[in-house]
Amino acid sequence: MPDFSLPTDSAIMVAGHICLDMTPLFPEHADASLSPGTLVRMGPMHMSLGGPVGNTGLALHQLGVHTRMLARVADDPHGNTILQILNDISPNLAQDMMQVTGETTSYSVVISPPHVDRLFLHCPGCNDHFLTGHINLSQDMGVKLLHFGYPPVMKTIFENNGQELVDLFAKAHHAGMATSLDMCSVDPNSEAGKVNWRDWLKHVLPHVDIFVPSLDEMLYMLNMKATDKPTLSDIKQVANQLIEYGASIVLLKLGELGLYLQTSSNLHANHALNKLIPKPDTWANQCLYTSCFAVNVVSTNGAGDYTIAGFLTALLTGQSPMQAIQSATAVGAEHAQSPNELPSWQTIQQHIKDGWQHLDIQIDTRALTWIEDGLWSAKVSSSSAQGDYS
Repeated sequence: MPDFSLPTDSAIMVAGHICLDMTPLFPEHADASLSPGTLVRMGPMHMSLGGPVGNTGLALHQLGVHTRMLARVADDPHGNTILQILNDISPNLAQDMMQVTGETTSYSVVISPPHVDRLFLHCPGCNDHFLTGHINLSQDMGVKLLHFGYPPVMKTIFENNGQELVDLFAKAHHAGMATSLDMCSVDPNSEAGKVNWRDWLKHVLPHVDIFVPSLDEMLYMLNMKATDKPTLSDIKQVANQLIEYGASIVLLKLGELGLYLQTSSNLHANHALNKLIPKPDTWANQCLYTSCFAVNVVSTNGAGDYTIAGFLTALLTGQSPMQAIQSATAVGAEHAQSPNELPSWQTIQQHIKDGWQHLDIQIDTRALTWIEDGLWSAKVSSSSAQGDYS
C-alpha cells in the first residue's frame, strides 16, 4: 500500500486577502432582468469565506495539512462572522488572524441569477491596509511555506512596486520558510489598473520561490496579447519571462486547458526552497503539461485556489514534479465536481493511482513528448530561456 501520509510537524501559512462572500440565492424561476424599481423575491443569503486565505487556506486544512491563516478583518459584524466561521471549523485556524478597529471588513456580494453570468460587488476593506512591519515570523512556528495572495486587490501590496510584499517574503526567508505567490485579475479601471505590473513583477519575483498565477493574469500584466486558444509557445514565453524575473517554480493555471509547470535550472542555489524540496536537482529544469481530469463539473468557482492547495501539499509531502502537477490537477477537479466536500489527500492520491482518466489534450502536441495519460514533457531550450520580452 503506497504511503500517502502527510507530515505532522510542518505547516503552511496562507496570508493576504480574505473576505466574506455573501450570495443571495435566487429561486430557480426568478426574473433575471433585475429591472430598477422592482422587487425580486429571494431565497436565503449564503455566506462563505472568499479570497486565497479563505479558499486555499480551507482547502489545505481539508486535505489534512497543518494550516495557519494570516489576514486582516475589522471588529465589525462581517469580521466577527469570518472569525466565527474559522473557529467553528478549527480554533487553530484563527490564531494568527488580525482583528483591527476603525476599519471595514472586506466583503463581496455575488449576484448570480439563473442562467446569467455572475456579477461581483467587492469592497476590499481592511485588505487595502495590510502592513508587514508588525508581523513576526520565526523558525519555531513550524511553518515550511508562506503562501500569499492576491496583490491586485490589496492597495499596500500593489503600490510602491510591491515593496511591502518583498519585506514580508524577506522575513519568511529569514525564518527558513519558502515563499509562494498567487495573483488575481486586475480591474483596469481601479488604482491597480494604473500599476506597471511588469515592473512590479521584476521587483517582487526574485523573492518568490513558487509562483502560481493564471495564464490570463500574466498575459495582462506582461502586456502580451490575450488569446482564446493559447499555443504551447505562448505559454512557454510567459513562463520563461517569469523565471527570468526571478521565480524558481512557475505553475500556470490554464483553466479548462489544464496546468503548465516550468522550473529554473538552478534550484540548488535556493536555500529556502531546498528546505521544502530535499532533492532540488529532481525539480530543476522541468517543463510539464497536464490536461484536466475528467469529472462532471458542478462549479469551477474556487477551483484555481484548490488546485494551488493540491500543488503546495504535494511539495510538502515530497512528491516529484510529475506527481505534483497531477496532484494539483486532481484536487482542483475534485472541488469542481463536489464543491462542498473535498476528499482526503489519501483518497485523492488513490484516485490518481487507480487510473483516473484525463480529458483529451487541447493544445498542439507536436512540441511535447508523451509521458503517460494526460502528462507531457517539453524541455526548455537555452535559446527560449534567454528571450527578451521586456
